[in-house]
Amino acid sequence: MNKKTLLTFLLVFLFILANVAGCSPKSEVKTNQTTLKIGTMPLEDNLPILIAEKNGYFAQENLKVDLTPFQSPVELQSAFQSGQLDGMVTDMLIAAMLKSSGEDLRISSLTLGATPEEGRFAIVASPKSNIKTVPDLKGKSIGISSNSIIEYVTDGLLTAGGVKPSEVNKTTVAKLPVRVEMLLNNQIDAITVPDPQITYTVAKGAKIIAEDTKGDNLSQAVIIMRGKSLNEKKDAVKGFYKAYAKAVDDINKSPEQFKDLLVKDANIPADIAANYRIQHYSKPQLPAEKEVNSVLKWLKDKNLLKSEVTYDSFIVKDLY
Repeated sequence: MNKKTLLTFLLVFLFILANVAGCSPKSEVKTNQTTLKIGTMPLEDNLPILIAEKNGYFAQENLKVDLTPFQSPVELQSAFQSGQLDGMVTDMLIAAMLKSSGEDLRISSLTLGATPEEGRFAIVASPKSNIKTVPDLKGKSIGISSNSIIEYVTDGLLTAGGVKPSEVNKTTVAKLPVRVEMLLNNQIDAITVPDPQITYTVAKGAKIIAEDTKGDNLSQAVIIMRGKSLNEKKDAVKGFYKAYAKAVDDINKSPEQFKDLLVKDANIPADIAANYRIQHYSKPQLPAEKEVNSVLKWLKDKNLLKSEVTYDSFIVKDLY
């Protein structure tokens, strides 16, 4: 075989090989990625979820998390009840009332509130009031949202300060921005709010009368999951918490690095953003039975539970 013939043979062989390779079906990597849809409000609680997404921790667990924001608790609860969401960030009172109404759900973890220092709530007095202590609140008006974590915390702080909840004038002001505006305009004596509203009102001259960072752990936010999602996507939920734990480590090691993201997502007012302190976040864990039972008793005493809810029926274990 001369050189010319050999060269021709090689060219034809390479041409055939290239065409065969081109016609062969391309191998595709199937990830079988699972999606979890989590509903929430613009809250500080969301930061670990946002960081886990930003840093690719969910992707490492072969997981896609759709964090869906809602502007009102009613819309959020409606989406959860209609089956549009796998889970949602809420508080224990809402979770318990949904559970008692027949919703198949479980608390899968706390977000904030593993310690009293996390997730601060406070009673703050208006700038021009002469209120300085909890006993000074007797006979005064306190703006709250009724049958909510706000009222639960208010009752707890009053009781701890030696005042019966019946000794104050609870005034229902459901919308948080309106509550804050009324306080700063001295149209109400005091209000109960979480951060960042505590920090904001104090910056505008309001005074903290009592806060839940010491004593009983009153304010706890949780993630709840639908029973169906826990049954069908349990491995995905476990992956969610692995990613969540990594994000918590990142935040606690370098909180200031994530301030811009928090300010944007949690609607931190521009007036206080520069000096706003990012709080400590705890690794995934369940609320203590004592704290859950305290919430359940308060709801039961106010006839807000439609059926019995117990600690064991309310939480799910073995996710982390």
